[in-house]
Amino acid sequence: MVIKWQKMGRIFAPSGEGFFKTHATRPIPFAIDDKVLRIFFSSRDHDDRMLPTYIDVELQNPSHIIGVSEQPLLQLGEPGTFDDSGMTLACVVADGADCYLYYTGWKRRRVVSFELSIGAIHWNRATDTYRRVFQGPIIGQDKDHPFLVAGPYVMHDGARYRMWYCSGTGWRFPKGNPEPLYTVFYAESLDGINWVPYGKPVIEYAYDGEVLSAPWVVRARRKYRMWYSTRGYKSKEEKNYTIGYAESSDGLAWQRMDGDAGITRSDTGWDSEMICYPAFHPCGRKMYMFYSGNGVGKGGLGYAVADNFLL
Repeated sequence: MVIKWQKMGRIFAPSGEGFFKTHATRPIPFAIDDKVLRIFFSSRDHDDRMLPTYIDVELQNPSHIIGVSEQPLLQLGEPGTFDDSGMTLACVVADGADCYLYYTGWKRRRVVSFELSIGAIHWNRATDTYRRVFQGPIIGQDKDHPFLVAGPYVMHDGARYRMWYCSGTGWRFPKGNPEPLYTVFYAESLDGINWVPYGKPVIEYAYDGEVLSAPWVVRARRKYRMWYSTRGYKSKEEKNYTIGYAESSDGLAWQRMDGDAGITRSDTGWDSEMICYPAFHPCGRKMYMFYSGNGVGKGGLGYAVADNFLL
């Protein structure tokens, strides 16, 4: 099923004033009510550290910004913890009155650039406040994940929670600079906290040195449909993400169909070098795709529209 997306333009990019200086990375839409759509994302402070924030936009017209959060939802973790160097939001899961935000915690390293782990945040919607569920990660480096874990997308599917996430398969050192390689893995849980990994990639590399990031899964017309970001690693040009696509009947065995993603980089402007981190939200008979632009969101975040393929 090839879905054609109509680009609607950029919505937001940090101005450089105030707490957040640059980047609108990995937008995550969540409907506050039937009029307001909250778009969570992660931005960078004066020390280039990623922290979570959001904008509120009109649900019927996401180009119209209603409000901007000028402070991070949470501060960095205590020194020595898994998220003491940065936090990148990945998805929101509503479970009755509770909402949980899953995120990637960054920890700076010496031999390689960073260590990545997965954490969880509880969002109290009644008070609009946020707290870490644990001081430590819910998935980190271990016997099943020797290099890194990051970028989770979690779905409550029947009696179980399903997570598609990224796990590292090694590091390369082009010109002496460390670059991680990772692709999409899978895990299941009964409570959204304790996870059992599938143990091997569910999206295979298309070529040696590929990097696959930030999966987002939609169930539509008896299939699971995944969009993700893909790039190389050897040069600045190769590291510019584009958006890929895959389909599955069970969420485990995936067929890559990158040519059917339905969206590519623009010829000029804020998303001409890179498009990445696609995320989706239905609105009536339309489906929105939100995504980040050049420089993994330094160019800002925007959206595209298609007919609602969930119908």
